[in-house]
Amino acid sequence: MNFIFVKIDNINKKILYLLQKDARMTYKEIANELKRSETTIRDRIKAMEKVGIIQGYTALIDKTALGLNFFAIIFGNPASSSDLDNITEKIKKVKNVMRVYQISGEHRLAIFMVAQSYKELKEIIRSQLLPLGLKDEEIITVLEADSEFISPLEIPWKIGF
Repeated sequence: MNFIFVKIDNINKKILYLLQKDARMTYKEIANELKRSETTIRDRIKAMEKVGIIQGYTALIDKTALGLNFFAIIFGNPASSSDLDNITEKIKKVKNVMRVYQISGEHRLAIFMVAQSYKELKEIIRSQLLPLGLKDEEIITVLEADSEFISPLEIPWKIGF
């Protein structure tokens, strides 16, 4: 078994910060910003990808430009509490589900969804979520949503591994 350890030092923290702000930055741009060699930056990024610190790169999409104007959070419970992990994985594959969280409280799941309309959302819930074993669903309508954004995380100085 090969074990790779990546130390999250100040350089790696700065690389992560820059990539969170703009994942399209090139190795050269990051190297120039941090006054390091391009090879050093590439090797550090590849190592962080290999151990799973960097899990991927994504594009933020203006969903309203695609006609997805209805945003909602659906709270619900699995039909059986022992099915929580199983139903969570299945919900991730449902049309227009953006995020699924297992939460504490009255409801065990929080599902973030978009749709063209309330009518379409209700139909997705009826035809795709309920058959998976979702019950006690409660729909919370998002009245206003600014552009989607991801704020760069502030990485703590000491990380417990």
